[in-house]
Amino acid sequence: MSVPASVAARTRYSSETPGPSFTDLVRSEWIKLRTVRTTLWCLLCLTAAVLGTAGLIAAKDAPPNTPGIAWVVSVSHFGFMPGQIAVIVLAITAVGSEYGTGLIHTSLAAVPWRERWLAAKALVVALLALAAGAVLSVAAFALVYLTTPEVSGPVLHPSVLRAVPGPGLYLAGLAVLSLAVGALVRNTAGGIVVMLAFTFVVPNLVATTASLAPMERFLPAGTTPPNAGMAITQVGPMLGGLSPWAGFGVLCAWSGAMLAGAAYLLRVRDA
Repeated sequence: MSVPASVAARTRYSSETPGPSFTDLVRSEWIKLRTVRTTLWCLLCLTAAVLGTAGLIAAKDAPPNTPGIAWVVSVSHFGFMPGQIAVIVLAITAVGSEYGTGLIHTSLAAVPWRERWLAAKALVVALLALAAGAVLSVAAFALVYLTTPEVSGPVLHPSVLRAVPGPGLYLAGLAVLSLAVGALVRNTAGGIVVMLAFTFVVPNLVATTASLAPMERFLPAGTTPPNAGMAITQVGPMLGGLSPWAGFGVLCAWSGAMLAGAAYLLRVRDA
């Protein structure tokens, strides 16, 4: 039985040609990401949401009682609730735009192993979200802390040092989850709708349904505790939720499972 020419060519290329290294793929994906206008606009929106909210909090009158350090950390993170929309859009656009423009055919033709291409894209998106989230969360915390007359509690406590940049880890996990959804849906608008529903609608439905409420702490994302992802941003134990690192582990498990599913479908179906 003869083998179709396209299949034979792909098999021959996969077995005889090693293709680009993972470092080359990461460099290529970074060039793609930083040269797209959507990336800049999403980062600007994230910055405006986080620092703008922190600025409004700093401009308000100081609370009547001396606030604890946990209060300062918590309120400095308020801007990430709307700001995470920008990360969702950025991550989904990173893969959805390739399907929308047809560039996906060129990308996959250049990379024999599709999973490696997806992993490189996920790594670049996650690192950008991590860096942006960590820098902005530290800046927002500093703004609120320095404008609050008195704060009780040590700034250098290990739980504070973990919680202050914690939104960076949360956004990194959210970015990978969003990118995986975009790869599964293969459509930018559809992926964004799915992730917004999963982040903003599903947690509220679960929280208001008595039989499902205990499951809210295992959801990867949301706008308020006790979802698993936000546990890493809390100074102390999250009421009704998981411990910080356990919550982050659940977020990583969700992201890893979705990315594995996206990688499998990317391998078995046509681009």
